[in-house]
Amino acid sequence: MYNPYSSQQGQPQGQGNPYQQHTQQSQHPQHRQQQQQTFGGYNNANFQGGQQIPQGSANMSDMGNTHTANTQGGSGQFNNFFSDPTTAMGIQFSQTAFNAGQQYMQQNFGTIVDSSNIKYYFKVSNSYVLQKLLLILFPYRNKTWTRIFRTSTDVHNNPVELYAPPTEDVNAPDLYIPLMSFMSYILLWAIFSGINGTFHPQLLGFAATRTLSFSVVDVALLKIVFYVLNIQCKLWDIVSYSGYKYTSIVIVMLVKGLYPESLTLTYITFFAITFSLGFFLMRSLRYVVLPTGLNANNISQAQKKIRTNFLFVYSFVVQFVLVWLMS
Repeated sequence: MYNPYSSQQGQPQGQGNPYQQHTQQSQHPQHRQQQQQTFGGYNNANFQGGQQIPQGSANMSDMGNTHTANTQGGSGQFNNFFSDPTTAMGIQFSQTAFNAGQQYMQQNFGTIVDSSNIKYYFKVSNSYVLQKLLLILFPYRNKTWTRIFRTSTDVHNNPVELYAPPTEDVNAPDLYIPLMSFMSYILLWAIFSGINGTFHPQLLGFAATRTLSFSVVDVALLKIVFYVLNIQCKLWDIVSYSGYKYTSIVIVMLVKGLYPESLTLTYITFFAITFSLGFFLMRSLRYVVLPTGLNANNISQAQKKIRTNFLFVYSFVVQFVLVWLMS
């Protein structure tokens, strides 16, 4: 029978039976030592209690002790840092400054913005929204422009008279219609840009920034003039009356986008809507700019004339320019 290893007996060393080579190499002392170092993991083993413990265990314990010492040292330094009188004084000073700044913001910024009463301007209903939109677009048939009062109690249970919410008074200012008109104006601009083939995602940000800039300028103008003329009016009332123009702008943009070839219809709509908006603002702001009753006695004839001229210019001229630029 043929033996594949018999023909290789005469070959030189290193070219014979591979099994024999592996056996010879494994019997070599140096090779056995390498195997012990590689596979056994016990190099110069220590014996404690009859058990064989690798040398690395001692090193691991030393590392653990070192880590514990470093941790204790870091904790000590951390505790010393907070126990330092200078550090404690700095922390106390920072806390005092933060509390003083927070109190200042609540007393001043809260008074200017009056965010606690903003819910009043969103108390709307479907009937109010419909009536208000018709009042903005067709204000000529409205007979009463004075706001309704409701008797309520304050913190000390004293009777006070407050303005009725928008759900009970169509002449009350709100922020729901200006906010929805603002968003509709931006979306409508994007839709017509897409129809014309000039839409780009950056247009949304540009339209929002541009529209918000016009609104800020309009509100700032009203606030400055009211301050100069000593006219008392809440900030949210000013924002509300300033935002009603977006309803008129949306109507003009719809006519302009649906009938782009009919310039006559666009101009007729623009002048009619703008005049209606001016009439609405002039009658709505009249009770603020030209109060009646006991408050009217504190206003001289010269002041009344100045306030009347300002009311006309803002309601018709300023709104005409803003609607023309934004539509």
